[in-house]
Amino acid sequence: MLGEAPELLTVAPASDKRYHEAMAKAKDFDLDNPAPAVEDEDEKTLAAIDEGMRDAKAGRTSPIEEVRKLLPKWIAASSSRKGR
Repeated sequence: MLGEAPELLTVAPASDKRYHEAMAKAKDFDLDNPAPAVEDEDEKTLAAIDEGMRDAKAGRTSPIEEVRKLLPKWIAASSSRKGR
């Protein structure tokens, strides 16, 4: 439950040092200095990401409630494409 003590919500045992070290490193993530794009992304994918970033900066976004309603349709359309 949300009101319970945080130690009860842990997904890894307290003795799992590797998990806790990885989580500590994850907190160092800097959104102002993102990691470079993976080299194996194709130009079409990178262009789509850039377009999305420009749209977000321009305020062309959708409320989360609308996205949650549309997501199942997007997934179904994406998974039904031929030639994947």
